[in-house]
Amino acid sequence: MSEYKQYVRLLLAEDKYGIDIMDIEEILRMVDITTVPKAPSFVEGIINLRGRVIPIVDLRKKLGLMASDFTNATRIVVVNLNGRKIGFIVDNVEDVLRVSSDVVDKAPSASTGADTKYIKGVAKTETEMVIILDVHKVFSGNESSALNMF
Repeated sequence: MSEYKQYVRLLLAEDKYGIDIMDIEEILRMVDITTVPKAPSFVEGIINLRGRVIPIVDLRKKLGLMASDFTNATRIVVVNLNGRKIGFIVDNVEDVLRVSSDVVDKAPSASTGADTKYIKGVAKTETEMVIILDVHKVFSGNESSALNMF
């Protein structure tokens, strides 16, 4: 019997990605972001979310994809990484994808523009392939400590 998982399907640089719905706290419309001097290049800055300061990361930049202008469809996906809230800027949030674990293949190396250590696998649906991201592996040890300054 197959186990089903739910992923929030989002768009980054014309490619479909999925983040486990259990890792997501909330999804926000784009807001003004306060820049932080000397922050890593992928950190756009910080926002105040109900009294908490949250670092905002451009997921395109973090994954090594081409940066893009923000649009009305741009969203901030707030995730919980080991008790810390971090916002990821994505091009668009499409919907929730429910897939059986038997349609998720391990990520083939060099299959995407993104570094494969962040990738759990690739979900194959009837019409598309969705790259499943492991948000807990997006940051290296040095990057995690840099984000702790917020």
